[in-house]
Amino acid sequence: MSALWRPLTVTTDPARTELKVHNDPRLLSAVAAIVSHSAHRAGLPREAQQGFAEAAVEAVRDTFPLLGNDSTGDRDLRMIIEDFPDRVQVTIEHSGESKPTAGLDTFVGGSKDHAGGKISASLQDTRVDRVQYDTHEGHSRMTLIKYRDQRRANV
Repeated sequence: MSALWRPLTVTTDPARTELKVHNDPRLLSAVAAIVSHSAHRAGLPREAQQGFAEAAVEAVRDTFPLLGNDSTGDRDLRMIIEDFPDRVQVTIEHSGESKPTAGLDTFVGGSKDHAGGKISASLQDTRVDRVQYDTHEGHSRMTLIKYRDQRRANV
């Protein structure tokens, strides 16, 4: 048996990880590790990797109170973590209360009845460059985006 040594090459192919997350605090450290790894693959500096992972965990934590308030009773959320050569993004999807976990109202001034105020701080201290929010047929989707190059965030 012989082995041929090849140097490790970094791929620029996007990676996609999908998770079904239960409301269990023990799982949040795994979520942080996966998001941090994807941010590393996208080329973010270590501090940005950690900050983005923390923001994603806060968003997940703030989303759980919104779950299962509809007729389906679904108490889990779906996460999609994608890394690209210029950015990393985390999408959190859920059914239940169709209220943004981190919408423009919470970023600008905070709504009075908003359950998830922590993500606003994440946005304001630049751990997240962009938040997109959409709701369709009882399903809510929030995407957190962090760009590798700050110039891209301003586009």
